[in-house]
Amino acid sequence: MPQRRMKAAVLEAPGKLILKEVPIPRLKPDEVLIKVGACGICGSDVRYYLGENPWSLHTLGIEESMPPNTILGHEVAGEIIEVGSSSFKSRLGERVGIIAFKSCGKCYYCRRGLHNLCKEMLHIGHDGRWHDVDYIPGGYAEYMPVWEDKAHPIPQNISFEEATQLDGLAVAVHAVNRARILPGESIAIIGMGPIGLMVLQVAKNVGATDTIAIDIREKPLEVASKLGADITLNGKEKDIVKDILKETDGEGVNVVFDTVGNENTVMQGLSMLARGGRLILVALSKRKITLDLTLFSGERLMTSSANNLYHEYTIAVELLSHNRVRVRPFITHIFSLDEIEEAFKIALNKEAYDAIKVVIKP
Repeated sequence: MPQRRMKAAVLEAPGKLILKEVPIPRLKPDEVLIKVGACGICGSDVRYYLGENPWSLHTLGIEESMPPNTILGHEVAGEIIEVGSSSFKSRLGERVGIIAFKSCGKCYYCRRGLHNLCKEMLHIGHDGRWHDVDYIPGGYAEYMPVWEDKAHPIPQNISFEEATQLDGLAVAVHAVNRARILPGESIAIIGMGPIGLMVLQVAKNVGATDTIAIDIREKPLEVASKLGADITLNGKEKDIVKDILKETDGEGVNVVFDTVGNENTVMQGLSMLARGGRLILVALSKRKITLDLTLFSGERLMTSSANNLYHEYTIAVELLSHNRVRVRPFITHIFSLDEIEEAFKIALNKEAYDAIKVVIKP
């Protein structure tokens, strides 16, 4: 019997994202087939498109090449339409969001419960650990296989478009957990893309009271204000370190989240920390930086936050379904899969199109 086919956007090489027909994968016993309802274009997808590998940089600290024949897209939601085992039949028709990675379960990190740091994880939409597939599965397609236990039920009050942000929301939950925010602490977030906007809301949910949103574009700052930021600062127009020290009577903020991760933002983040404060790097790049060690005086800390733990996706579902976090305000553009070229054009040039989050609906 000939294998069924589907449309998918395949990254064949840096800068070469091709919409083509590919086989619908045959399911393994531990998998289900999702009819993709929507898939977000993540900032990491843009970096893969440009030839980088943010997963390996952020998790392993090394640069790895992106394998060919990758169907991009890991911010996925949809409906289960087929199952690989009869024991999963009760899940047919279920609306789900996707936990986009599966760790090996055997390594040093997995055995310690740090599956987000597993070197051998398989990740939907990217990385080079797949060895037995013709195309790395991803959400820029009509259909997508996924491990049954990583297809997370979502309630009816979460649309597929909104559910695409559960992956990023789980990342935000993990970053906030890494920061160990205490009730009443102050925070600053550098970079108000989708992750920054969700970190803002999660932090407020755990008790952050004075929240400062920083960006170089007005559109994200307007959305941040609507989502609860107490102060917004445009880094193009202001000396943000000076302004934050002024706002905090010279003390600085307790926690800084850096979702940009370049030389300037790291220096700014450290310079605006109060003694005992924590800088959480939610994005990293392969750049060298020279630091004055006195920036760490007074028990200031700098650390990174990588991916998320499985249970933090469940927390993300709860936050979104109970309206404790809102994502609709920053979903600015929605395209069909046939319009993938235009969608990426906007994702690559967000400032020109006043975009924040671009979503694909096959």
